[in-house]
Amino acid sequence: MNIKASMKMAFAAIKANKMRTLLTMLGIIIGISSVIALVTLGNGNKAMMTKEFSNYGANRAMIYVGSMYEDEDSNVDYSAYNITAEDIKMVRRIYGDKLEGISPVESFNGSLVKGKMTYKINFSAVNETYQNIENMSIVQGRFFNQRDIANESQQVVIDQKMAQNYFGNENPLGQMILVDVNGQTEPFRVIGVFSKAAAAMERTTGNTFSVYTVLPIGTRINEMDSFGNIELNIKKDENVKSTVESIASILEKKHDVVGKKYYQVQTMKSQMKMMNKFTGTITTFVAAIAGISLIVGGIGIMNIMLVSVTERTREIGIRKAIGAKKRDILSQFMIESVIVSGIGGIIGIVLGIGFALVGTQFMNVPLAIDVKIVFVAFFFSALIGIFFGIYPANKAANLNTIDALRYE
Repeated sequence: MNIKASMKMAFAAIKANKMRTLLTMLGIIIGISSVIALVTLGNGNKAMMTKEFSNYGANRAMIYVGSMYEDEDSNVDYSAYNITAEDIKMVRRIYGDKLEGISPVESFNGSLVKGKMTYKINFSAVNETYQNIENMSIVQGRFFNQRDIANESQQVVIDQKMAQNYFGNENPLGQMILVDVNGQTEPFRVIGVFSKAAAAMERTTGNTFSVYTVLPIGTRINEMDSFGNIELNIKKDENVKSTVESIASILEKKHDVVGKKYYQVQTMKSQMKMMNKFTGTITTFVAAIAGISLIVGGIGIMNIMLVSVTERTREIGIRKAIGAKKRDILSQFMIESVIVSGIGGIIGIVLGIGFALVGTQFMNVPLAIDVKIVFVAFFFSALIGIFFGIYPANKAANLNTIDALRYE
């Protein structure tokens, strides 16, 4: 018997038991669809995180004072080793040709009232080089300069959302705002409006605005004359990791703590790599758990094929009696098993892509279907059909002709 005839018989057997075949496929369908959907969502999340880090700045880095491990050197007062303004001047002097910018960031909050509305203001107090660190565009006015920093000017550069939602059709440049900060009224003049890609983890409500002010304002309000961390942006042609580690080493020497690792380094590339590794591990783990249903589906196929062999014992005996060889019987049941698992795989792929499409829309991540995973999933479903079809097919092929003909 040729393969074409075996396939016809297989489809006839499947058609004769539609519901049973569908239930048999269910494990394969659930397994394949789950694996494809979960891997696609994982890839989409990974792509979103990569984009977030790219928007944040691939060459950005941070040096912070402290230990990498919370329980290490718990008795050390790390604030005694904070980075000072003199340290920053030293780093600029030595590494200025490798840096786009270097700045501490002093954060504080305030509130602003207009009519019946109260707005929350998130301040970031920075120096004039921060424009070269943050991935932003000045759409109106300007950013701070050295004179503004030296004069401790009460100025702000506001985000585009504040320009639109708070000032409306008014030109915000030159406008004064009175912000309540820790119970004190702080007047600020708007000198610029910035725009930047909104990071998913930083998105705020319509009543919350982000603004920049000059660093001396932040140090005064936070009563700090040194900094627990600084942010840097390394020039494109420079090695980010080696440059930042070299700066941390210089700070260790300056503060006489060489080898104590009090100045920790974080780069965007290392954080992205770590995040992608974590996301990939979670995705693989969850997909592996979902893949267990493929094994369950395979066992279901074997079980139903054994039932089919029992039901068709007399038919097998008749076929053997009129000349069918062992390999003909074997191929018939193997082909039937592969077709059942293959159809289940195709349905699972379609459903998996559909679930992934809905999931990515719901999670607001890009749809990143891995074609390789789709092919592997289909190949694996066919492999399951072969693996779990071998025993029932072999049992059918080895039936004794006389015993099979006598079977009722």
